[in-house]
Amino acid sequence: MLVNEEDDRFYVANSTLPGAGSGLFTKVPLRKGDRLEVVGVIVRRDSVADRCTHFCDHHKFRIGESQLLIPLGFGAVVNHSPTPNLQKVFEGDRLYLEALRDLPADEEVFFTYTPYAQEAFGLR
Repeated sequence: MLVNEEDDRFYVANSTLPGAGSGLFTKVPLRKGDRLEVVGVIVRRDSVADRCTHFCDHHKFRIGESQLLIPLGFGAVVNHSPTPNLQKVFEGDRLYLEALRDLPADEEVFFTYTPYAQEAFGLR
């Protein structure tokens, strides 16, 4: 399987959050409601693939009751904020991060991690 993400609206750089590593930034202004699709591999919850990728559990997105998405592209470097500028939106087995407001170019984007991920990253 080849995963290739090309979206000229974003770039990866050092996060504005101390100690966070990389972050995702807007390359161009985005309008409220614009979306970034989170690309990755979907695995069944509690499957062999899920258990063998336990090292990235705190990065997985839950899709419905039985599936998890392991992000591989830009969506994997979006950091946490209690005051996010993106929100998760699910459509079937697809996950999007949607702008909550107009965003200027060069703004770091954030969404709010699940309580599990916040605890795993020491954010609580």
